[in-house]
Amino acid sequence: MPELKIVVSIKQVPDADDLRIDPVTNNLVREGVPAIINPPDLHAIEEAVRLKEKYGGKTIVITMGPSQAESALREALAMGIDEAYLISDRAMAGADTWATSYTLSRAIQKLGGADLIIFGRRAIDGETEQVGPQTAKWLGLPVIGYVSEIKSVEKDKIVVTRTTEFDEQVIEAPIPAVLTILEGTNNKPRQPDIMSLIRAKTVKIPTLNKDDIKADPTKIGLAGSPTKVIKVQPPPKTRKAEIIDGKKDVEKAAEWFLNKIFEALKEEGSTLKEYTKPKAKVKVNSEIWVYVDHIEAKPNRASYEIMSEARRIADLMGTSLAAVIIGGEGVKSLIDESFEYGADKVYFAETKGYDRYDNEIYTRALSTLIKKYKPEVLFFPGTRNARELAATTAIEVNTGLAADCTSFDVDDKGVLLATRPDFGGKEMSTIICPKSKPYMITTRAGVFMPLPKVPGRKGELVREEIDDLFTRLKVLDYRILEKRNILTESDIVIGVGRGIKSPENIKLAEEFASLLGGVVGVSKPLADMGWYPKDRQIGQTGTTIRPKVYIALGISGAVQHLVGILSSRKIGAINLDPNASIFENCDFGVIGDIFEIVPKMIEILKKVR
Repeated sequence: MPELKIVVSIKQVPDADDLRIDPVTNNLVREGVPAIINPPDLHAIEEAVRLKEKYGGKTIVITMGPSQAESALREALAMGIDEAYLISDRAMAGADTWATSYTLSRAIQKLGGADLIIFGRRAIDGETEQVGPQTAKWLGLPVIGYVSEIKSVEKDKIVVTRTTEFDEQVIEAPIPAVLTILEGTNNKPRQPDIMSLIRAKTVKIPTLNKDDIKADPTKIGLAGSPTKVIKVQPPPKTRKAEIIDGKKDVEKAAEWFLNKIFEALKEEGSTLKEYTKPKAKVKVNSEIWVYVDHIEAKPNRASYEIMSEARRIADLMGTSLAAVIIGGEGVKSLIDESFEYGADKVYFAETKGYDRYDNEIYTRALSTLIKKYKPEVLFFPGTRNARELAATTAIEVNTGLAADCTSFDVDDKGVLLATRPDFGGKEMSTIICPKSKPYMITTRAGVFMPLPKVPGRKGELVREEIDDLFTRLKVLDYRILEKRNILTESDIVIGVGRGIKSPENIKLAEEFASLLGGVVGVSKPLADMGWYPKDRQIGQTGTTIRPKVYIALGISGAVQHLVGILSSRKIGAINLDPNASIFENCDFGVIGDIFEIVPKMIEILKKVR
């Protein structure tokens, strides 16, 4: 086969481990924080270099940013990439993912295109997961997101394994194509040798400006972005921490802490107990929509979680709430279920023979509905399939998309205010989409609770048959994942940090977790040192969890870790340091030695049992 031409797009981000909050101003401290390659992009670089080593060819790395971003390109060159280009122009500053993906697509076209264009799965500063799929849409190429393995590459096609939270597909697609790479595709990106570092430091890196790539000035930077950030603020205090000093009376502290755990476990929280309809602030003519994500006929709970909040937004806007379902005969049971969870109307885009998600067919189906019925807002649950679908559809219908939002409001003019955490939850950005409709939003799972289900509730059904079922994606094999991440499915998770001191001591946490019926997870440093399996890492570059109770043992509360636990219903912490930031982000805590308090709790639990 001919040699491959591979383009890797990377991003430079602040190092989350060094981010902190100024205790006086309560603002995020940015000065002096080192910039690094977005960690998921390291896996994209590694995969490109491996493909070159296996099949031959040329690798190119690009990034959009200021001149400082050149350092990220040099790091990629040191890892084995052949060429690098910086895309930089003051007019490009402030771009959202819509404008960023447009700019990247123009740069890729300027470089003559590529056989494969590879992105990391996500950017850790914003958790969007949008730029890869959106760039593919601008270029008119098929996209396969969440690639866990590249199985083979031939002159005109590629075969990969695509893995979501719920299922796994082996997919064949024509080349050229765009891929987003999961962090597990290659376990550890390579470290450059000394000669590679010297070469990377001395090579000239060309800069491409807006004129070089022939970019439309109305589609780049802040001016060309459909979404706008109107406010940035520290996160509100959502937890009222109750902290006691356990150094003097270990037994009393252990009993108190256990009581807090049991109280938290008794709390009901699977659905809202009741819904109080708010008074409408405005009256809009268009509807609020929620996309119902599903694996065949099984809906993802996150779809009904956001339907609850969308119900409130629809009532604030004085309009109706509609669910959107895409699929064939096998998913029709979702229609009645969507009514029962609060939808006034259901739009059913019938794609005969495609009960399972296919990006090309589902993007076409959803875009058809949007263009015909023109909703005001379209919410998506934060699942992998839904995020990818939202990204490609936003380009298809030419509108803005905000990612990973956790709270919403409506102003007096009827503008939806969507707020999302940035930099691992240390900063909250409020985003609007002032000029294009619908405003499209992906939402974080576990933040909202579904409305109480009303059996037999009915509404209006609108059916649209989608005739064009052409797709460039061919599914060669499919399976629903039976082995799931136990961190995400456990009601109790015990987190262990540096305070555990040695890998042997993790057995203490394991015994504690076993007695409570929970599981153990670890902070990033412990996973990096090999003290515990990498799939048990909790945090921004690990697993995001939402148990009923999370217990942090000897964890200081770094930003990287906090982003993975903040959706927990209750958080408890034990730490010797009274100033540990975990105490500012928990519900109950003990200042004390985990090697005194945990054994005492184990002793009490054994007596109780």
